Amino acid sequence: MLLSALAGTAAAEGPDPRDHRTGSGYGNSLDDRPRYRRRPGPRFMMPLKIDIGAAGANTSRGFAPGIGGAIGIHWASLSPQPTDFDIGVGVFGAILGAPKDDTGMSDANGVAYGGAYLEFGHTLSRGSWWRTWASGRGEYLGSAAFDEPGKAGFGVSGRLSAELYASGVGIEPRGLFLGTYAVGAYVEAGVRDVASDIGAFQVSAGLTFRTPMVFSP
Repeated sequence: MLLSALAGTAAAEGPDPRDHRTGSGYGNSLDDRPRYRRRPGPRFMMPLKIDIGAAGANTSRGFAPGIGGAIGIHWASLSPQPTDFDIGVGVFGAILGAPKDDTGMSDANGVAYGGAYLEFGHTLSRGSWWRTWASGRGEYLGSAAFDEPGKAGFGVSGRLSAELYASGVGIEPRGLFLGTYAVGAYVEAGVRDVASDIGAFQVSAGLTFRTPMVFSP
């Protein structure tokens, strides 16, 4: 009798078996639908071309070096296939520092110019992952020097550039990738209608980048 009672107690206190194949178990406690992981990186990007580099111009006090840059929306950044033609619109500018005034009449030595551009370009040569460009810009800009009143005017510039690039298109349930990544270098020379203390001829050189269109809400 005692053994029978102990056996019954052990059976009562033992683990309660669960059938995990049924809906009452843990097997279906998580959503079994497909899950998509978002790619690392920004969720939204425009098809841009970005320039940043050194710039310089002659002034009434001598040569003024500085930094310059530009950013714009370009077809060659949006195209999912390698293209030999580019057109883009954007903004540009430069900030320069001229030598000090030897006469002591003014402490200001800053020079600045910038505005909007329309650019056309065509490849000079191209491979499967590299290409070179010749481009021309029409510009509308403002300029100022040494705290004097500014001036608005027009300008033109030409540039040569070379870049390494990768183009493509990707469509996923969580987003869209369309266009070209690129990195390269450029040289540029421009003739602009600028303030009287700034020389009409300016030069610049630096790095250029392209980003594709990315939309991943």
